[in-house]
Amino acid sequence: MPATNELSVSHKGHRQRMKNRLLKNGLENFQDHEVLEMLLYYSLPYKDTNALGHRLLDHFGSFARVLDADYADLLKVPGITPHVATLITLCGQTAHRYMRCAYDVGQLLYNTEAYAAVALPYFIGKKNESVLLISLDNKFKKLNVTRIFEGSVNSAQFNFRLAVQQALQDNATQVVLAHNHPNGLAFPSGDDLRTTRRFAEVLKLMDIRLIDHLIVAEDDCLSMADSAPYAPYLDPDVEIPYSKSTNNLCNK
Repeated sequence: MPATNELSVSHKGHRQRMKNRLLKNGLENFQDHEVLEMLLYYSLPYKDTNALGHRLLDHFGSFARVLDADYADLLKVPGITPHVATLITLCGQTAHRYMRCAYDVGQLLYNTEAYAAVALPYFIGKKNESVLLISLDNKFKKLNVTRIFEGSVNSAQFNFRLAVQQALQDNATQVVLAHNHPNGLAFPSGDDLRTTRRFAEVLKLMDIRLIDHLIVAEDDCLSMADSAPYAPYLDPDVEIPYSKSTNNLCNK
């Protein structure tokens, strides 16, 4: 029988029923493989994409990991073409951008939950350690979010001069620092604590307050401001004993 690029009548009907489900009730009752199946309609218009949706989940382990997968890793899955891999990459990056834009410039950020809601999307899928600066005015209005540094795992060394310049450029009167532990726990190391204190001291010279430092590990997040043992590191006026370390996160 000669090959055909046309879907069978029954499968065309299946696709239309899937679209009707989406338009009527959203994705609430869709299983993960069905969401991927439907997404793949738009890169594989003449193929049954159900099996490929299952294959992607089996290969990467979860829906989120499929969307966060590297382009090169997607191509390793049988049946994934460059066009399909590009579409999945676009969808993942679009989702990240939407989450980052949920708290737009000008919105008020009054507490840890709001800081975390802004910061966490920037770390989704990140395999390297990076540092984020959230700039606020004196009324807690969000002015800007800047990735200060991004590098290889366990080497989040950032330049305080550049960080302070960014805060001044944003006209910030207070800032929130956030960084991730890609393969660790949402728990500050000794280097994290010393870095926090030093940054708070440098900012104070410019009349800028460091109001929180978030430590992110996957979907977990620790706020130093909300943690009694760590909150003093945010206040340059509180004396804290230092311990020596040759593996400091900051440049001297």
